[in-house]
Amino acid sequence: MKARRVCILAALVVLFVGSIVAQADSNGNGNGYGEEDGNNGNANGNGNLGPNNGNGNGNGNGDGNNGNGNGNGNLGGNNGNGNGNGNAGGNNGNGNGNGNLGGGNGNGNGNGNGNGNGNGNDQGGDENDGDWQGGDDEEDNGQKARRPSPPPPPPARVIPSGNYESLSAVPNSGQERGKCLGAGACQYKTLTCPSDCPERKPKKNRKQKGCFLDCSSRCQATCKWRKPDCNEKGSVCYDPRFVGGDGVMFYFHGSKGNDFAIVSDHNLHINAHFIGNRPAARTRDFTWVQALSLMFDANTLVLAANRVSHWDNNTDALLVKWNGHSISVPTEGEAEWSSSSSSGARQVVIERTVDVNTVRASVSGLVQMDIRVTPIGEKENRVHHYELPSDDVFAHLEVNFNFFNLSEGVEGVLGKTYRGGYVSPVKRGVAMPIMGGEDKYRTPSLYSPSCKMCLFQRPSIDVL
Repeated sequence: MKARRVCILAALVVLFVGSIVAQADSNGNGNGYGEEDGNNGNANGNGNLGPNNGNGNGNGNGDGNNGNGNGNGNLGGNNGNGNGNGNAGGNNGNGNGNGNLGGGNGNGNGNGNGNGNGNGNDQGGDENDGDWQGGDDEEDNGQKARRPSPPPPPPARVIPSGNYESLSAVPNSGQERGKCLGAGACQYKTLTCPSDCPERKPKKNRKQKGCFLDCSSRCQATCKWRKPDCNEKGSVCYDPRFVGGDGVMFYFHGSKGNDFAIVSDHNLHINAHFIGNRPAARTRDFTWVQALSLMFDANTLVLAANRVSHWDNNTDALLVKWNGHSISVPTEGEAEWSSSSSSGARQVVIERTVDVNTVRASVSGLVQMDIRVTPIGEKENRVHHYELPSDDVFAHLEVNFNFFNLSEGVEGVLGKTYRGGYVSPVKRGVAMPIMGGEDKYRTPSLYSPSCKMCLFQRPSIDVL
């Protein structure tokens, strides 16, 4: 019995001593500093049957290192962190391992002249089994620690729909053709007018649709009446309602008797003159676009609606001025007027698309516009409570713009909506989404390209 007690006591002593030894092996602290290979360490370990937990720190001016290691687990699981910093060859790393039966999960980070970063999660592996992103010393200058983000996609570019070169018509059928010039999916493709509307400029405008060659992403030839469509992109109609190059509809009220830049670019500027009326007890004007002034190079083209007391569908109310001189657009024969085409000058063409009050105006390489003069009718006046005077029908313009060469920084109430990646600030889903900015785009006159946000600068000033 006595011998048995001695054996038990001896076993307890062995277990006690073993635990002390194990504790001594698993926990330790070390610190070192040196001019060349200084080091600083701190180690701690906790676990069952072999796991360990350690921390080590080192700093040096030469190949200093700084490390932390932690390990926790069962039957060999480990968890470690290491950090190192040095002026030359220094490194910084973190490693973590957790698992059962040798499983590991590691994260490593390194900073110095060379930089490495590793992350992994691997049951049954070690801290290097994850995705590794690291670099060499010095030559990478620590830039490979993170995988660079891919560059953002370039903003979407609005491709002009009518930018094409006319080709000879199809033999026998007479269907007109055009080769698209603008960048995009339709570039250099040939579009052919449908048999239902073989001509772009039919002689009988009232009874026959014209062919429209659309070189935008649609890349198609369609039949359309040659007059403004107030629901198309680039339209300005009513009081006044805009549809931007981004397809978003909005209202810009402006104010009566004032002028606003609706497009301002480095090679083109378009002002709009607003007329209007403010009934009693209203806080703002009802407004309409009465005139447009296009400025490019040293030239000015004005298209306006004359003041009309009583509307007559057979009377022309369109006023056209070219560089300060009134011009008359024929209603018979070719039914068009064009500027002289001197070498290097942009040509202006204005053609009748209906006998009176509707024209298509083009400035080569810049813009094409479908324009109609229209009045405020009695019913419209009554329904909307405009309270217009009896001797003025407030003749105004309805316009569709088609631009060919706008820059990415184009400005103006309408112009800015053609920027690549433009996001409209107007509130969607309401009856009248309002676009502000009157103060930014107001100009001193119809013929002035000056405003807070305007870009265009004239090479000379015309006397108009």
